[in-house]
Amino acid sequence: MINIVILGCGHIAERIALGVQYSKGNLYGIASRDSKKAASFAQKHHISHIYSYEEAFHDPAVDLIYIATANPTHVKLAQKALSHQKHVIIEKPLAANSQEIKELFEIAKQNHCFLMEAHKTCFTPLQQELLKRVHEIGPIHTINAQYCAKFNENKLKEWNVEEKMGGSFYDVGVYPICFAHLYSQSPIKRMNFHVNTYKNFDCDFECQCQIEYENGIHATLKSSWLNKEENKGILIGGKGSIEVTDFWKNTEAKIVIQGHEERIEVNQKSDFTGEIDHAIDCIQKGLLQSPIMSESFSIHISLVLEEMKRQRKKTSS
Repeated sequence: MINIVILGCGHIAERIALGVQYSKGNLYGIASRDSKKAASFAQKHHISHIYSYEEAFHDPAVDLIYIATANPTHVKLAQKALSHQKHVIIEKPLAANSQEIKELFEIAKQNHCFLMEAHKTCFTPLQQELLKRVHEIGPIHTINAQYCAKFNENKLKEWNVEEKMGGSFYDVGVYPICFAHLYSQSPIKRMNFHVNTYKNFDCDFECQCQIEYENGIHATLKSSWLNKEENKGILIGGKGSIEVTDFWKNTEAKIVIQGHEERIEVNQKSDFTGEIDHAIDCIQKGLLQSPIMSESFSIHISLVLEEMKRQRKKTSS
């Protein structure tokens, strides 16, 4: 049994805890800088071990650490966990840029540890079913995906809007990027962005992205904190299409093939369990990275984020 410790007690950690409890792993502990929050979290989720971050790194009984802290803390915490020979899953985004990603995977390799960016989009039961059936719509030529959610300015924290890893594209834009990369399975040929900011914040609050992949697939992606919209992932092929609302977590999709419509439904207890079970399988096989959510995949996601920032700065200068 793989003993898992979650670092961080925020909202996302609550959902991760549920995902771990339905997984092949053992929810062994919770770690936080705030002992009272950790104790409350542990009681709620029936967790037996409470740690500071350092205590979790040093406990030999801990096998896998799931980092669910604020974005700017990801890299340093991962470096420490890996240096103590802990396998690591990091909530998206893994790091601020592709160079940091390469350095983390090198540390993982040196310490013979598994490392993966947490992108549940690739591992939910619905996506696994769609990946088996996507060939039915013929060769994909177009991908559309968006994640738009109205923000509450009073609830934004400093790290949400800092220049390095803040903004809507780093927060929710990674979901449509991941979706597009998963189904395009191709390097990127070119990218173009239209970015909207808000007040005097140093990050994007809305981003529309056009990606042309080397295999000819075109993707139109959008993230926004300014407007709440219906969020869908759409795949269009030569014979038909697949449409999924809330594609990163849903259990239903619509597939249309030559005019015939079918509803696809799957069972799911937690949208986080698939990625956790996948990581455990990789660890038990002795793999240091996922064959699906690999170093290369994370770098390709990061390259889109980095290019958005580069074009935004060029436009505003």
